[in-house]
Amino acid sequence: MTSNSLMRHVAYGLLLLLALNLPLAAAADDDNVLRLGLQKNEFKLMNALVRPWYDSANFFGVTHVPLVTFTPELNIAPCLAEDWEIAADGKSIVFHLVNNATWHDGLPVTAEDVAFSLEYWKKNQLYAQGYWYDSYLDHVDVIDDYTVEVVFKEPVAVASLITELATTSIIPEHVWSKVDAPRDYDGDDGMIGCGPFVFEKYDADAQVAYLKADPNYFAGKPSVDRIEWRYFRTLDSLLLALKNGEIDAMLDYYNPVPGSYAAGLGADVELGTVSDVGVPLHLVFGFRQYPTNQSEFREAVSYAIDCQTLVDAISAGYGTVPEKGYSSPALPGYRSDLPKLEYDPDKAKEILDDAGFKDLDGDGFRESPGGSKLRIPLTPYAQPHIIRAAEVIDSQLELVGLDVYVETLSSDAVSQKAWTDRDYYMMVGYSTPYGNLLADSASNYYVDLPGMYGTSTDPELIDLVESAIYSENMDELMEHRSEIQEYAAEELPIIALIWGDAIYPYRTDRWEGWVPMYGYGSVNYWTWFNLESVSG
Repeated sequence: MTSNSLMRHVAYGLLLLLALNLPLAAAADDDNVLRLGLQKNEFKLMNALVRPWYDSANFFGVTHVPLVTFTPELNIAPCLAEDWEIAADGKSIVFHLVNNATWHDGLPVTAEDVAFSLEYWKKNQLYAQGYWYDSYLDHVDVIDDYTVEVVFKEPVAVASLITELATTSIIPEHVWSKVDAPRDYDGDDGMIGCGPFVFEKYDADAQVAYLKADPNYFAGKPSVDRIEWRYFRTLDSLLLALKNGEIDAMLDYYNPVPGSYAAGLGADVELGTVSDVGVPLHLVFGFRQYPTNQSEFREAVSYAIDCQTLVDAISAGYGTVPEKGYSSPALPGYRSDLPKLEYDPDKAKEILDDAGFKDLDGDGFRESPGGSKLRIPLTPYAQPHIIRAAEVIDSQLELVGLDVYVETLSSDAVSQKAWTDRDYYMMVGYSTPYGNLLADSASNYYVDLPGMYGTSTDPELIDLVESAIYSENMDELMEHRSEIQEYAAEELPIIALIWGDAIYPYRTDRWEGWVPMYGYGSVNYWTWFNLESVSG
């Protein structure tokens, strides 16, 4: 066994000890029920492969778990796989599975389930992971009941391990092999997993999902007996329920609370701030449209936006003005030598003038160098604070003579425009820790490559990103991440508008032992095994 393999094996052993040495959970009474809130995506199907189960729940190991998982510091730790070896050519990984994992219906979890799962995500192009596998996964070989080899078309094993494989839930072949349309499936067995909690029922009237701890979970029974997970239509109503003690915390995939809410949460609520590997607010440019595909235009926009105003209005002092390299200081490989964004509307006007964007008809707005009218949509994600930020940006861009308007769309319409059609000019949104941890260091938001969502086809950028994807080890990956940040600082395909800690509040009067996780807060896989009831 290699030294790295030994370290992973020891880490897995420590995880088992952590779980098994905790005090036995109390009887399943009110004191041992964890009540959580959800706001980002409402419940639609009781199906592990649709939101919010796919991301808000199973990214944090609720009913389903992956081969490997993230530690609180976002390193890679064993989960269904207790050990693994990466091939020297970077094109395959052999995983050794635990031999005591069972599905919630009692059947064993085997290498056949793992092989089926990865191929199923690929075949159905399920989310970012499925697109990645569609681009890079060649096949999966079952070596024996508890050993599987994942083979890639390119040397992307390291990149796949640290992001895609850590966020791909393994699913039971005996359930999903009969399902041709996974996003539409609503069968009674759609929630069978092998994670620490078993789905019990969903109350559609109350919009509450009920789960119970699995006493046979392979890493030990969670210290929480039950979870009640409730959907709220607005963030305000969720935070009011938190303040009133109706829920204990949020379980919501990367949905940090804006700093403007922090002061009103009450004495029994801990803010739960964590280092944010994601970027809570950004502006990404579309390269299929004119003039956002022009570097001079993007540079002018960067000087026209007052990021400090956005920090004050949206983050209420819990953020800072970013650097031009985009990536958060919490991201491994971050470069601290890149210049900060600078608010200088006069310089923005000068750049636009020099590039030929001038007000030719005297209406206060600039025309293109060819004389045609410019009316540019600014599309925000469908969240109130992001729409508010877009309105601030709109007013700032108009001050330098750009005719911009906020295009407010539904969440589904934004997703269609941003990820499927990719026909936007400027998109106001955010990047998740997962998005930034990818080997390409968040360039998946702006580069047009297989499995990614961007629109830039600049050969220099593509070369940088492919070099990062093919990194043979973490040191090489960090070097390529730094190069991508330098490119982002020079070409500005995307602008981070706010950096700051992520706020994930939780109550302290009923539970203690919350485990903070970079970027995602204190409701996560590790918390399930560490919480203790305050009442004993």
